[in-house]
Amino acid sequence: MKNKPLLLVILSAAVFTFLPFVFFSCISNPFGDDNVAGEKRQVSGVVQLSDQGSPQNVYVWMTGFSLSTRTDAQGQFQLTLPPKGSQGTPGGVNGFYNIYPFLANYRLDSIQTVIQNGVFVYSRGDINKDGKVASSRVLRRFLRVSTAVVPARVSRSFAGNIGVTVTLEAADSATVIFPKSVGDVLGALLIQRVGTEDISIFQALPGIDARDIELIGRTPKSRSATFNLVQTPLTPGQYEIIPYLLIRHQKVPKGLIESIAANVEALSPDYIKLPIHREGGLLEVTP
Repeated sequence: MKNKPLLLVILSAAVFTFLPFVFFSCISNPFGDDNVAGEKRQVSGVVQLSDQGSPQNVYVWMTGFSLSTRTDAQGQFQLTLPPKGSQGTPGGVNGFYNIYPFLANYRLDSIQTVIQNGVFVYSRGDINKDGKVASSRVLRRFLRVSTAVVPARVSRSFAGNIGVTVTLEAADSATVIFPKSVGDVLGALLIQRVGTEDISIFQALPGIDARDIELIGRTPKSRSATFNLVQTPLTPGQYEIIPYLLIRHQKVPKGLIESIAANVEALSPDYIKLPIHREGGLLEVTP
């Protein structure tokens, strides 16, 4: 009996040692994944196009944050959350946030993510345990935009007209706005030297502020404009001739277009940043 107090002390110590273990073992992530203890602030994924076109330059934007990026030549992208202290909420934000891969003439897709305490919860939403989008996102084209340039190769001293025709064809139907246009004239062109930010703007009808709205279906529709190197001088090199048009086919999340650039749909060099998958439109100027 003399050892009883000692036994009680030992038992009491064991109980107090065991209770914290039980207490902390019972705490679980309400989202069902305890991996958020790590700094899982990155997610990555792959975007492909259903028509086997190049997946490069797809715009990828995340709601709730000023986060955006562009896909590389393989369609890969990565987004990184800002540190918890920069998220505007003590301890970081919580909730469901969507990532949108966006091309203006392809159907919009979305990727769901879950964030707790300012970091991604892996194995939730569309994100796997490794922080990657569980499967490649395949964007489906609803509007084909093809541009023909004739002649496609001219000398720097060429004095004739260069014709540009854009042809549109929809998988079903799509609404397209042609700003600065009257009749079947293509109102404006942007001329970008390939591989640079050197951009010239040509207006077929200077001073015209009208616009045409056209419903494009499966029957191809075309609009044309002409310019020359006297009015718009170009140094030797390769250029992409980009028709100025706006596509109105699907509801786009609020803030997505504005996040690309201020007034990105206006006739300015920033229009180039609006992601549209085009075909053709190349012009070579020789010495």
